[in-house]
Amino acid sequence: MSTIAPTDSSSTKLTKLRVKDFPIPIHSHGKAKVRVMKVVRTQAKHFCYEYSVDTILYSPTYERVFTKDDNTDLVATDTQKNTVYVVAKRTKADTPEQFAVDLVKHFISEYEILTGAEAVVRQTIWERAVVDGEPHEHGWIKRGPHTNVATAKLDREGSALTVTSILNAMTIFKSTQSGFADYLQDKYTLLPPCEERCLSTEMTATWTYCGDVGGGDYDFANVREIVTANLIKGIFGPSKGGIFSISLQATIYDAGCMVLTQLDDIKNITIETPNKHYLPFRQLDALGGEDDKFEDDIFVPTDEPSGSIKCVVSRD
Repeated sequence: MSTIAPTDSSSTKLTKLRVKDFPIPIHSHGKAKVRVMKVVRTQAKHFCYEYSVDTILYSPTYERVFTKDDNTDLVATDTQKNTVYVVAKRTKADTPEQFAVDLVKHFISEYEILTGAEAVVRQTIWERAVVDGEPHEHGWIKRGPHTNVATAKLDREGSALTVTSILNAMTIFKSTQSGFADYLQDKYTLLPPCEERCLSTEMTATWTYCGDVGGGDYDFANVREIVTANLIKGIFGPSKGGIFSISLQATIYDAGCMVLTQLDDIKNITIETPNKHYLPFRQLDALGGEDDKFEDDIFVPTDEPSGSIKCVVSRD
C-alpha cells in the first residue's frame, strides 16, 4: 500500500498574492449558529432548553493566523462547536445568561492563549402544554417569534465579566388608549394629529447588570420575568382601563423607569421600538352604506416604512 508523505504547504503552494502587509488592529474568530437542545428528565416532569450559540475568541497571538500563514495553537471553530455540547452537558444551561457565562469561563480556563472569550446565546422558547387544564409532564408548544438572548464576555486580564440580557422582538398591540399630537407641523407634514389610534411595535429590550452576576447562583430567569412584566405593564397599563400613551417615546421611557425601580441589579436598559402601523381604512365611508362607516374598527396592517424609536434609561 503506497503512502503520500506530508508536505510543507507553505513552501510548495502559493498562499498569498499581496505585495505589502498592513496592520489588522481588530481580529477574532468563532463559530456561529450552533444549535443545541438540552432535556432535563426528573421523575415528576421534564424540562427543555433549546439554544442557538455563537462563540467568539480573542488573542493577539492569533494575528499570525491572518498574516503569517501560521495556525499554531488556534482553537478551531469545530472545536468551539463541540465545546458548546460539552458545556451544555456539564452545566445546568437553564438560562441563556448562565449558559453564556459557563461557556466563556470554560474557554478562558481551557486555553491559556486566549485573552478574551464571548458567547451569544439565543433561546427558543418552549411553553409547557396544558391538557385538560393541567400542565403536561413532557409536552411542549413553541412560542414566538420573540426570543430570549444573552451575551457574556470574559477578559482574562482582571477577570472582567460582562453579561447582557435581551428580550428580542416581542410584538405588542394595544387597540386604544393611544394618540399622537402637538408635534411640529410644517409644509412637509401630512400626518394629522389624533387622540385615538392603535399602537403596535416589535420591541427589543437590552439590559446590563450592576456588580458580579457570574457566580453561578444568580437568578437570571427571575430578573427576566420581572423586566418583562414591568415592560408589559408600562405599555398597557392596568388590565382595567389601561394607560394613555401620548407617544411611544413617553411610554417606553415610563416602562424603563419602572424596570430600574423594581430591580436594583439592573444598570441600564435600552428599549428599541420600531413601529408596526395599523392604518385606519377610512375609505369605508365612501365604499359602503350607512352600516359600513369606519368606526375605529377596520385597519390596514403595515410596517414599511416604520418609525425607529430608541432610548436608554440608566442609573448614571
